[in-house]
Order: sequence, then C-alpha cells, then structure tokens
Amino acid sequence: MSRKISIGAALALALLMVAASIPLTMLYAQREHNKLIEDLPKLVAEFGALQEIQNKVGDEFYKKPARDAVNIGMVRGYIAGLRDPQSRYLSAQEYKAYMQRLEGKTPELGIVLKYSPEVVGLVIDQVKAGSTAAVSGLLPGDHITKAETGGVVLESIKAEVSPDEAAAAISKFYEETAVTADTASVAVTITYKRGGAYQPPVNVMLGSDVSSVSTDMLADWADTGGIPAKTVGYIKIHHFFSNTADQLEAAVKALSAQNAMSYILDVRGCSEGNLESVCKAIDLFAGVGDRAGAMVTVNYRNRAPQLWPSDENSIVSFAIGHIAVLIDGNTSGAAELFAYDLRAYNPTKVFLVGTPTKGVRTVQEPFPLPAVGGAALLTVGELTPYGAEAGKEWAVAPNEPLPETDKLEAVTYSISGAEGQLTGAVAILTKPREKK
Repeated sequence: MSRKISIGAALALALLMVAASIPLTMLYAQREHNKLIEDLPKLVAEFGALQEIQNKVGDEFYKKPARDAVNIGMVRGYIAGLRDPQSRYLSAQEYKAYMQRLEGKTPELGIVLKYSPEVVGLVIDQVKAGSTAAVSGLLPGDHITKAETGGVVLESIKAEVSPDEAAAAISKFYEETAVTADTASVAVTITYKRGGAYQPPVNVMLGSDVSSVSTDMLADWADTGGIPAKTVGYIKIHHFFSNTADQLEAAVKALSAQNAMSYILDVRGCSEGNLESVCKAIDLFAGVGDRAGAMVTVNYRNRAPQLWPSDENSIVSFAIGHIAVLIDGNTSGAAELFAYDLRAYNPTKVFLVGTPTKGVRTVQEPFPLPAVGGAALLTVGELTPYGAEAGKEWAVAPNEPLPETDKLEAVTYSISGAEGQLTGAVAILTKPREKK
C-alpha cells in the first residue's frame, strides 16, 4: 500500500539531502584538487599564515596600510626568500632602466674619472670608444676643473680636490650627470687643462648609446724579444649589452689599424650583461680557434636545454696574435663566460691573468608583474660553458695568478710566436682596476 507525504515534508526531505551532499561534494573536490595541485595542504597553510598576519594588521595596526606598498613588500619578501643573490624585484623605474641598459640605450658622457695627486684634482682615466666625450676630443689625463649643465655649475667638480674628497666627488659627478632617456639631448660643458694649460671648454652631449668599451695602445710595453713598443692594444670591456659586440669589433679594428697585433681584454669588475650579448662578443674571437660545440648550454628546470652555437658569419676578419684576458674576483656572470670560452676555444692563443672570478654560473630573465608594477628578475637556468662539465660549480681560474691589488703588477708569461705577439718574458703593465 502506498503512502503519501505532504508537500512540506517532501521539501524538507529534499533540503536535507542537498545539505548532506554539500560536505561530501566538498570532501571529494578537495581530494581531487590535492591530486591535481602539488602540496595543496602545504600551500593552504602558507596562505593561512599570510591570512593570519593580514587579520592581525587589520585588527591591531594603528593605521590603515597602503595596499600597493604591502603588495610590493610581499613580492620583495617572497623573492628574498629564494635566497638567490641574482634574483630581485625591480620597481617600474628600475625595470625600465634595466631594459634600456641591456639595449645599450642609457645616456652617458663616456668618461671615467680618477684622482690625480700630481694635479691635486680629478682627471680623465678612460674615454669610452665611440662616446660623445671621445667625439668632443677629450683624452685620458685631461684635468677637469669645471663642469656645468643648463647654466648650473656642478658641485662635484673643482680645480683642486683633496684625496679625502675624491671618491665622494667622483660618485657625485656620476650622480649629477645621470639622466633618463627622455633627456638625452642635455649637454655638459667641461672646462679642462691638458699638460697644465687650459683648453677651450667643450660641450659633451649625453649620448643615446652606452659605450661598452674603452681602448688604448700600451706605451709602457717592455721591449723584450724584439717586440716594438705599442704593438699591443688594450681594451676595457665595461659590460655586455646589445651594442657591445659591434663596439668591440670596431675597437679591435681601430687598434689593428694602429699596428696592434696582440690584445689585452680587461673584464675586471665586469658583471652586467645578458647571454645573447656576450655570445655575440665571444663569437668575434671564436673564429680563430675550434668551433666544435656550443659556446654555452643553458639548463632550465621546466624547459628543454638551450644551446648557443657559434655563428660562422661573425668572425673578426683580421689576423689576431695572442690575447691576455684580465680577470678578478669581481668578474661575474657574462664576463666570466666570456673569459672561459675565449680560452677554451683558443687555448694556444688566449691566457687569463689575475685572480679567480666570482663563480656566477646562472642566467636571469625579467618577468613583468602588472599587479604591482615593475618586474621580477629571476634566475631561470644554469650555464655550462664550452667544454665544461654540466652541473658542476665553477669559477674561472687564471693561467697566471696575481694578488688582487689596485694596480696590476708586472706579469711574465712565455709564449713562442712571431714578432709583435706576446712572446718571451713580457711585462704586462695595465691600468688600475676599476673600483665599484
């Protein structure tokens, strides 16, 4: 016999069944998500800690927090927790400047200053090749006595500077002449002495390209084994940006036109640059050695390994003698790869002088963060140079070790070769190491 129930009882029973199904459904969903998302319970606990501090701040902090500042702080803290010194958060302005520098587009004067006790003031130590300072006719050794921009005299530059004031004055000068790409047309008027005599002031434009290299012909070269003076070109490489390879090739050709047959490439203190730019620079010299094998292999966590083969079309098209590469403990990242590969490709032509490099064997990439602005610069892979063992930690060791001093002392290194190359016991006298 069938029984009938009231409509109200039927609705109550239906609601009871729905209510009973909800926790069962949630339990099933949680189990399935635990399978799909690795360490979900742990992630929930981590976000629980974040929720906990958020609740405490909301209840107890004495004023309303600034949401943007809190978000950026969380991003900075997360990246800091990775404990990787190469990874960091870049603000929107820092990210823009970072990308501009990699493209070689940050404006600069193109001069490096140092203190001279002879003139008791600041003189030009280096003029970067192709810079507006070089075009204006400034030379190493010029004594800068005054600088002004827009009619405002820069406080950092004086005719006389005491030794105690020198470091701060140089730093202040770079700060006063640092501008953004939007003001690339600004000029600095420089008054200077050469050989103790005042010269006509020059207007040095803040150029639109970064000068990656500066050059010189070594005058203090030992006349040993029949080597005439000034047969060795000196090239300081400041960083590896998108225009570095072109500037480096132009510098070598210019020195070659001055009868340089061998070269000293100085990457002491060099740390800035990206992988593509340094591989282009390496390829300039890889042509005089063995090209078998990739210049570098990058091993990623979740990507296939990336190989950077040598480009047969990128060859310095003139004879090169021996090459000495100067390295130190501040040679890092792209510059380490440059030194390592040059010697690995050309072990009979290239030798390294100085102290072991820093040992940074990773590569970084920037990732924009629209939610907070700026970007996260993250380490994404490990480098394996040409002929190196994958996964093995490495720093580049010199052929000829030297104590790390402000000025590189005389070095002897014996290589047999034709006249004009690094042959016999040759004293390498170089410029002081650039300080950070």
